Amino acid sequence: MENHGLNTRAVHSGGKVDPITKALKIPIYSSNTYAYKSLEEFFASASNAYSHELDEFTYYYTRTANPTTNALEQKIASIIGCKSALVTGTGMAAIALAIIASFRKNTKILVSDSLYRSTHQLTTEMLPRFNIKYDFTDFRDLSALEKLINKNDYSVVFFESPANPTLRCYDIKSISELVHSNNADTSILFDNTFSSPVCSNPLKLGVDYELHSSSKYLSGHGDVLGGVIASNHTEELSNFRREYGETLGQVSSPFNSYLTLRGLKTVGLRVNKQSKNALQVAKYLERHPKVKKVFYPGLTSHPEHEIAKKQMNPFGGMVAFELRSIDDVTNFLDNKLNLIKLAMDLGDIQSLIEFPFVMTHYDLEWDLKVQTGITEELIRLSVGIEEKDDIIEDLDQALKKI
Repeated sequence: MENHGLNTRAVHSGGKVDPITKALKIPIYSSNTYAYKSLEEFFASASNAYSHELDEFTYYYTRTANPTTNALEQKIASIIGCKSALVTGTGMAAIALAIIASFRKNTKILVSDSLYRSTHQLTTEMLPRFNIKYDFTDFRDLSALEKLINKNDYSVVFFESPANPTLRCYDIKSISELVHSNNADTSILFDNTFSSPVCSNPLKLGVDYELHSSSKYLSGHGDVLGGVIASNHTEELSNFRREYGETLGQVSSPFNSYLTLRGLKTVGLRVNKQSKNALQVAKYLERHPKVKKVFYPGLTSHPEHEIAKKQMNPFGGMVAFELRSIDDVTNFLDNKLNLIKLAMDLGDIQSLIEFPFVMTHYDLEWDLKVQTGITEELIRLSVGIEEKDDIIEDLDQALKKI
């Protein structure tokens, strides 16, 4: 299956035709436990329940493994093009589990200063309670990054690109080479939610663990909570499952796994359509007199466009732009849009818009907002699969009213 194209893998990988019922689609296995004929059969299953060879999974309790969720993990690994994947209950569960499982005693973690708010909150407020120390830096500055890495022992280096919500882009390959050349034991964790596996493949660029909120582009329909850790480090990921996933209970429900399986079949079609729409929307916004600035990796005006070109194809469905004032922002968002909905999600098939300063990133410190470009004029737009002319028309009629 690995030799087939992404859309083929998205449709056909993950699970098999049921040998008893001949059902073509993977069912929802809602049982929380599994029955055995003997203790010998139970112990054989239990000993294999954490196997990192995906086709060999057996089951004894759904907090450890479940057939529906296992089929999802197989499909995700196939789509990403890696050896194994671990599904969690939410995207933040995947991030927290990966950081905790990768952390080594008496070390620190290094994270980008431009992060999703909840990741920032986890790093600065929760992890320090367990004496886990951290450093922030701008990952665009490779020389400053190298100095920090040379001076400190880091268990984990964590970043995302494009960054939420400003769409800053970081050189994934250069950062990975820099980190691993200085410390081979450091785990590089990369949140690929904004880009999706359709647009970029960070594992091939040197990161150790690729993370996703599958609530976004992977499921694509705004009706799922879920997270993913994907890697070629199969044994380590198996240990994540055994030592942390089961103990902390960070697992997906079979129903959410089923919905994500369904959504993933069209991930290539959806994200490519969203990316084409987003490029046209970004070009329209860049020409509009009431728009001060547009941030989209596919525009030549984007500060990191050349970096994005090396590691993204296409450039994704996320667009950020600034209006002239906070009054313009509130006037624009208050009852002006018809098709595009004001909501905090992204990656949905329908276009969604939000105001990061007071919505998704509301409780970040003022100085950090300014430092990372989250201004009072910034708007984040998740472009859907609607016809591009309809999306642009809705933006146009709303902009005319401010």
